[in-house]
Amino acid sequence: MTLLRSDGGPARTEGVTRSVELEAAPAEVWDALTEATLLGEWLADEVEIEAEPGGAIVCRYADGEERRGEVELVEEAERLAWSWWRDEEGPSRVELVLDAVADTHTRLTVIETAPLRTAGPLLSAGSLGTTWTASLARLRTTVQLVLA
Repeated sequence: MTLLRSDGGPARTEGVTRSVELEAAPAEVWDALTEATLLGEWLADEVEIEAEPGGAIVCRYADGEERRGEVELVEEAERLAWSWWRDEEGPSRVELVLDAVADTHTRLTVIETAPLRTAGPLLSAGSLGTTWTASLARLRTTVQLVLA
């Protein structure tokens, strides 16, 4: 998704980037990024995903919040990207990038970007960073349990 300004040009964006090293090969981590049951262990309480370009992603949280989006990019065991939105905040784009580290580890980098509004950012990079840090900690636990 290219975020556009009202004049049709690219929008100014802000975002957050977080990385975590996981004790699993990229192919094993990929399952935790594309299977709804495993996504439900770390990303949201309930997740529906069609892991193909144009597919839907729906994340439901315990507090009743729901985020809906569309999968944009799928490069198996390498990259996954989607755009999603919250009513109160507008759209953002999430990209998950997997890099092999040795034979048995993977570095997963999450990049989430959103357009800036003239009145301020659509998202708070500080709170978003905290959210991704917590999610990636849950992902580490999920990967360890799946491989155990």
